[in-house]
Amino acid sequence: MELLKQLYKIHSYSGKEEPMRKFITKWAKEHGLKVTKDKKGNLYVVKGESETYPCIVAHMDEVHAVRPKNFKIVVYKDNYILGGDADILRPVGIGADDKNGIWCALRLLERIDAMKAAFFVQEETGC
Repeated sequence: MELLKQLYKIHSYSGKEEPMRKFITKWAKEHGLKVTKDKKGNLYVVKGESETYPCIVAHMDEVHAVRPKNFKIVVYKDNYILGGDADILRPVGIGADDKNGIWCALRLLERIDAMKAAFFVQEETGC
């Protein structure tokens, strides 16, 4: 749950994915994984050696252009996560599409001996 909450806290509007790219890169290197970035800014992570690899794909951008200054993540009843403006008690988007996909990819990288993951930019604006 902590990893997912960390991802939700990262604002990564389409075209401005650098904070998420830095987080994924740091996380992968801390786990001893090979990370490469192409000229567009997409990330590719490889774990292990194999003739064939399963691959999971997610995108790093979200549709929410702005976040309130007092943005907070709240966990309700242990498994329902909300994002909101703490000043006016109003829910706001958390970028769950596709931070949930990023979370799945990172968790699988922890568990599978040999796999690849790709994290793409600007999916929300037509790739």
